[in-house]
Amino acid sequence: MKSHGDYKIELLNDVVHIFPSGGFNEEGIREVRDKVLLIAPTIKPWGLFEHPKDLAGLTPEAAEELLKSYQMFSNRNCIVVALEVCSTWQGVIDKVINGNIDIPFYQSSNLWELEGLINQHLSCA
Repeated sequence: MKSHGDYKIELLNDVVHIFPSGGFNEEGIREVRDKVLLIAPTIKPWGLFEHPKDLAGLTPEAAEELLKSYQMFSNRNCIVVALEVCSTWQGVIDKVINGNIDIPFYQSSNLWELEGLINQHLSCA
C-alpha cells in the first residue's frame, strides 16, 4: 500500500521535531520512522517532539505502528517522547501508547509545557 501522510522533520538541539499533517497509514508512519532514524543522534540521548496538533490523524494500524516506532527509538537513545496534540486525539493515542514504552511519554496541547519536560529530561541525561 502507498504511504499516506505529509510531514516536515528537523533536528534542533538533540530533539527531533516532526510536523505531521493529513491522515497517516502504517506505511506513512514507517516512512517517518526511517527519516527520524536518519537524523537522530546516534551516540547521545535525544528527544522526540511531535507536533500533530489537530492537523494529523491515524488509522488504527498506524497507531500500532507508532507504538513500534517509539519502542524502536527508545532502544536507540531516545529518552523522552512528547506530542503536541489536541484533546480529541489524546485519548486514542493514550490507549495505544501509555504503559507500552519504557521512556517518559507526554501529550498536551501546551507547547511550552512539553518543551520544558523534554529539556528537563535531556538536561538530566
